[in-house]
Amino acid sequence: MLNMRVNCIVSPGEGSEIFEKPVRVLGIESDFVVVIELSTNPTKPWRLEKPLLAEEIDSGAAVISPEMVPMHLLRSDDELSENEKNSRDRNWNLVRGLVENQVALDLLTSNFGALVANHAMEMGVDRKQIYRLLYRYWSMGQTRNAFLWNTNACGGRGKEKSRASGIIPGRPAKYLGVVVSQDGAIRLEKRHMAHIRLAYGRVASGRCGNVKEAYRWMLNKFYRETMADGSKGNVVRGSYPSIHQLRHHGKLFFDDLYKLKKRGGATRYNKDHRALIGSASHRLLGAGHRYEIDSTIADVYLVHRVNRLWLIGRPVLYVMVDTFTRMIVGIHVGLEGPSWNGARHAIYNAYTPKKDFCKRYNIHINEADWPCSHLPVELVADRAELLSEAGEAMTKILGTVVKILPPFRPDWKSIIESRFRLINEKLDLKFVPGGVDARKMERGDRDYQLDAILDIDEFTEMVIVGVLAHNKSLRVPHLLSREMVAAAVEPTPLGIWNWSMANNLLNTKVVSPAELKIALLPSHECRISRGGISFQGVQYTCQTAVREEWLERSHNLQTKYVRVFYDPNSIENCWIKSDAGFEPLTIVPQQRHKYGGLRTEEVLDMIKILNQVSPDARYENDNTAALLKGRQEEILDRAKTKRASQGDPKSNAEFKRDKRSKRATEAKNERDQHTTDLKQLRVVDNSPDAVEDPKPIAGKLGSSRSAAFLKLVVNVGNETNP
Repeated sequence: MLNMRVNCIVSPGEGSEIFEKPVRVLGIESDFVVVIELSTNPTKPWRLEKPLLAEEIDSGAAVISPEMVPMHLLRSDDELSENEKNSRDRNWNLVRGLVENQVALDLLTSNFGALVANHAMEMGVDRKQIYRLLYRYWSMGQTRNAFLWNTNACGGRGKEKSRASGIIPGRPAKYLGVVVSQDGAIRLEKRHMAHIRLAYGRVASGRCGNVKEAYRWMLNKFYRETMADGSKGNVVRGSYPSIHQLRHHGKLFFDDLYKLKKRGGATRYNKDHRALIGSASHRLLGAGHRYEIDSTIADVYLVHRVNRLWLIGRPVLYVMVDTFTRMIVGIHVGLEGPSWNGARHAIYNAYTPKKDFCKRYNIHINEADWPCSHLPVELVADRAELLSEAGEAMTKILGTVVKILPPFRPDWKSIIESRFRLINEKLDLKFVPGGVDARKMERGDRDYQLDAILDIDEFTEMVIVGVLAHNKSLRVPHLLSREMVAAAVEPTPLGIWNWSMANNLLNTKVVSPAELKIALLPSHECRISRGGISFQGVQYTCQTAVREEWLERSHNLQTKYVRVFYDPNSIENCWIKSDAGFEPLTIVPQQRHKYGGLRTEEVLDMIKILNQVSPDARYENDNTAALLKGRQEEILDRAKTKRASQGDPKSNAEFKRDKRSKRATEAKNERDQHTTDLKQLRVVDNSPDAVEDPKPIAGKLGSSRSAAFLKLVVNVGNETNP
């Protein structure tokens, strides 16, 4: 009883004999208590004997309840409509003169009725309205908001409207101003609602493109007349819902979020629409804690460096990013699809200093411009990049924990996914010659592949410049911690990275180049030939091979093989493992000018293209071979005929006898046939005197064959000069 105060609420318990509903205390006197029913439409207050109420409270038949303000009263003015504000203020002004600076006991006296009547007359309203507003004001806690509308239970949400039989909902359908009775909406029954639910469910789940298609499906499925032979006839007129009824009631069956999930697919929903209640940087200790790697097809077409008329398609861009700082720590531009072979080069690039790498592409930087050469604690990747035996071997050698993400969950590595968009925005690739526009080409548009001018090195140079700009200029103030703000850290990936490394938030480690080569670089078992160590069609040599005579031993004795570790970014970067570590290989001199400076993919493309034979050349080769074969057969047939005309030898011994003397005779005849002694030639003069008095050249004919040849020349000269 000691806790009972004015405006408190007393609720009846089991066995209460005073009241049946909760009441609000309006005033307390020495021997009685004034209470009113707790309701939005209460009755007149009444008196309770104070000892009797105290007895009920002490016995537990009544309890003092905590204040339970109805939800419709707990609203600020910003949540109220103008009509509701006006209604509240209007009702408040009607009773304001009675209750302002007054307590309920001051009004609830013997002349209460006269006070209300006089006040109602002054306000120009009926006294019953004043009574109703006063009682509501006292029951709802004696505040101005007691006059707010209680519309929480209005509308019948989720309940079907009950309509009288024969009443058609909606406006009657009209055609040319005349009401049409058969082709409008119908009164929906349970079976109609079931049909609507099935039809609209096809739209909501993505099995149907739009409501019109679902409507046609519903009419065909449920509202066509069944003929005597079991076939379907026409739609029964006036028996089916309208398309507006399908659209209206169908939306009531399916939530908008359900439609978003089903029509867009779970993958897109998880990536673009699901709730984000966490952060990718949560629980990361610092820079180098977690790297994310992924690949994408770049939106640009490239040409070959050797022959720029060779279109080689779109490159594959691999990117590694530090999750804590959003720093891009490694890249690789290649021609191989998403796989471990391509990902390992980006990882190798991320784990090594960048100064020499940038210098290879005519970009000169300091180590502080891209200070990323550390191993992460965790490496997050897709199944395509790191799910392989080689990827598992890398974790054992380098000690990095690899986390393979499930398929179709790009949202689990959202940081790396967003880097591709940022790089595209930095480079503006769709406006680069050969760039792929986001829209589809229209008929008659120029094919953007024909405009390709960049080779893979030039594109890599563009990517490096874009990455350097990203690391220096991307603003990420939401990543700054309280300590970073106090230290005035620049909110860029490079600024956060440098601060994290300077404060040693995470003890990142580096490894030797030999460990990286073993763990990351691809290798190939290569045959040692006479010309060198054969790798991808290129011959190499090294000091160990020369010193230990590998080439000679493999060619003359037993064929030998050696494992070659290589960097696909350059055909010149190849190593073999020796006792002293990794020994570099050099291209043999005769091939150095041809293949030096190229990437492995370019060398393979060039060898493959050069080994191809055009249809014209293939036809010419086949035709030449056929003509050659035919001429050989003609010669053989002629020789066989001559041999047959001589008859068979007396014996085989006779045929083989005196080969040496016979060879000498044939050699002499061959020599006489092809030897011409120019001194024995006669100088032919076309003048008449010269013809009448020919003067032979002094000398001696070398042989009868030569004499006959000279005689023929002289006779021909005489015939041509009569």
